[in-house]
Amino acid sequence: MDLLQLEMPLDVVGDDPVLVVAFDGWTDAGEGGTAAADALRDAFPPTRLGAFPSDALFDYRDRRPALEIDQGLLGSPDWPEVAVELLTPPSGPPLILIGGPEPDLAWRTIAADVAELAAGAGATRYVGLGSVPGPIPHTRPVHLIATSSDPDLLERIGRPHEQVIVPASCQVALEAELRDAGLQTLGLWVRIPHYVAGEYPEAARALLEQLSSHLGTPVDLSEFDEDVAENRARLDVAAQGSDEVKEHVAQLERIYDAELEAERLATGTGPERTPDGLGTLSEEQLPRADDLAAEIERFLQGRKE
Repeated sequence: MDLLQLEMPLDVVGDDPVLVVAFDGWTDAGEGGTAAADALRDAFPPTRLGAFPSDALFDYRDRRPALEIDQGLLGSPDWPEVAVELLTPPSGPPLILIGGPEPDLAWRTIAADVAELAAGAGATRYVGLGSVPGPIPHTRPVHLIATSSDPDLLERIGRPHEQVIVPASCQVALEAELRDAGLQTLGLWVRIPHYVAGEYPEAARALLEQLSSHLGTPVDLSEFDEDVAENRARLDVAAQGSDEVKEHVAQLERIYDAELEAERLATGTGPERTPDGLGTLSEEQLPRADDLAAEIERFLQGRKE
């Protein structure tokens, strides 16, 4: 391996492990993927297998390490790190979790090293956890869409990602490279309200629910209930406090519900199905995310004062 530095032999991993990847960055809206990864670490205490050297991955001028200064005495920089950890649930396959800040550099080298890691550990499957903004009102369930190298798996999971061209993230590029290396890949992506800044715990819960169903890995989702309820209440208060935000949310609700009904009639699916994309929504119809986010933050800040 060119970069990955293993600290333990791979024979500790176990049979038929699955690679699970979650990086922060612009495909981690509401910290959905990284919060889901943190919940996995909490549920199944990790064993560190190794890490990528930070100097090879990050532009520190863009992601500056925090440094504590206490009465003139310097602490140690908190260097960003992409770690590789082993999680061993009581049922389901072992998980090789790769996570941390999205690397700035060496994406293809990282992918080659991860492919070699997979071969050495006997891993033939990959699951990516991520989240992206979408025209989803916070009063409705999030959307979960999927990318995969396996058409049958896409059919079972449902909601394949629509056709679109976007700038790649490191995580998406890694998924594509692992597909080309012969792994069965599954990218799980949650769409959250595009006007929400900060954490969105429903995203992490939806990702873990699908991961648990797919791999047979038991994950207690009840730990998210209080955070989801508090976040919903916070956004409800903000929406009710601003006529502009209230109308934008109501507009998104009408579009969401209309798409849901249209899909139900077209496919004969039950009401539990949710729309998977923008549908017929035009840029003119879609409220500006920056405007909504700014309005919500102004309102909440005013309440704090």
